[in-house]
Amino acid sequence: MDTATYHTIRHADGQPFYDGEPITLADAQVMINEAIARGDVEVGSYLHIDADGLIIEREAVL
Repeated sequence: MDTATYHTIRHADGQPFYDGEPITLADAQVMINEAIARGDVEVGSYLHIDADGLIIEREAVL
């Protein structure tokens, strides 16, 4: 079984977040968690798998 890898992560608005060496979904999640901790990405954001890579989505606020 091959592990899926991704070389791009973009914000939902299309702004690039990461474009580099292929990384696993787990590594991408760690990267997003670290960005949330630094305040670079909003709390409640999560990764969505898209045909073109990974997308950072925001949790809907009611």
